[in-house]
Amino acid sequence: MQTQHVYIEAQIEQLRILLHSSSLNPGMKDELLKRLNELRLERVETLCNAAQKPLTPTKLRYILTFLIDMEVCDVAKIFHVDAQSVYSVRYRLRKLFPQQTVLPF
Repeated sequence: MQTQHVYIEAQIEQLRILLHSSSLNPGMKDELLKRLNELRLERVETLCNAAQKPLTPTKLRYILTFLIDMEVCDVAKIFHVDAQSVYSVRYRLRKLFPQQTVLPF
């Protein structure tokens, strides 16, 4: 359990770095970083435990962006992809969880 906690914290820090170095406007960066700081690790751990397959670091970072309610266009900017790719990732992520799981994204 402690290993998973450290893994999640590492991905949160990576997302924080991505946000800091992104081309988003400073006000938006501050708001997103605030939301990221307020994110409860227990919520993320519960989601990771519900996945049918282990989540890669990139998949976990995408989940974190969805949990802090980032706009699709902003997610696309920080990951350097187009918006359609973000929709595809969200769809694929949903497939990693059992059908009865209620996902927050």
